[in-house]
Amino acid sequence: MAKNVLVYIEIDSNKVARVSKEIISHALSNFSDSDINGVVIADEKTVNLALDDLKKCGVKNLYILIDNIFDTHSTCLFSGVLERFILENKPDILLIGATPDGRDLAPRLASKLNIGLTADCTDLQIDGDGKLLATRPTYGGKMMATIISKTVPDFATVRPGAFKYNSEIVHDEPELVYINPDISGLSSLMEIISSENKPKAEDWTCSEIIIAGGLGLKTKENFDLIYKLAELLKAKPAASRAAVEQGWAQQNIQVGQTGNSISPKLYIAFGISGAMQHTVGITNSDKIIAVNIDKDAPIMHLADFAIRDDAVNVINSLIQKLSN
Repeated sequence: MAKNVLVYIEIDSNKVARVSKEIISHALSNFSDSDINGVVIADEKTVNLALDDLKKCGVKNLYILIDNIFDTHSTCLFSGVLERFILENKPDILLIGATPDGRDLAPRLASKLNIGLTADCTDLQIDGDGKLLATRPTYGGKMMATIISKTVPDFATVRPGAFKYNSEIVHDEPELVYINPDISGLSSLMEIISSENKPKAEDWTCSEIIIAGGLGLKTKENFDLIYKLAELLKAKPAASRAAVEQGWAQQNIQVGQTGNSISPKLYIAFGISGAMQHTVGITNSDKIIAVNIDKDAPIMHLADFAIRDDAVNVINSLIQKLSN
């Protein structure tokens, strides 16, 4: 039976947010016999600036809930507008990106609709009965749990980078449906006293080459070699959770369940054992090279190329050869 899938499309810097594209791309590739539709909430200026990108997002129908009151994100207002839209249109599956705004919006919306929510998913599939199979890490990343909701619509948020965006499967422009939603009776419980725009951080998670270090590097001085090697290879540095907890690296370059999901062409892991908490963040890497003294480390079996050696020795050898 065909399913009506609704993706909440977030606009970021007048473009469709990458996670929204990733969710739509995954749905188009994996949800057979389903209509993939999108909904966006924005003011007229934002819609006009993002329109070209919205037309390329790949959904069948794009519902644009438009009003100039939507010039800034308001969780109370947006959740109320979405609640009314969902009750009227009755999608079978509802998906939202697990961005800061998405993580703020989704639980409030689930509460309004009195439905379950599976948060921060790393995989989504549909079973033979048309139910959403929402998979996410649990027990601190030691296990993966697949959850089937008992409520309708099936509702999940998806962590950025969990899926790869494939622009090649997007063919037709969507049918644009402009809606001026009823906002009567909706108000925010919060008052914005002041706001400040900060420079947007660089998105390094889709860099072609990412080089990461873990606890096997033993010291901060050894971990700092990751930065030097990354510079020589024109790559981006990253770290395991254990390395971050040791204070060797900042949390914003952490890879894994509690960090970032990445999708480079090449991922090189030095001294990282590869517990599930880490590997859920690197599954979209095209090629993985692991360097570890322990041949039985989980990442050695996951990697396309496994080098059994002391990670510090290998890094120093590479730095010397590249420097020369």
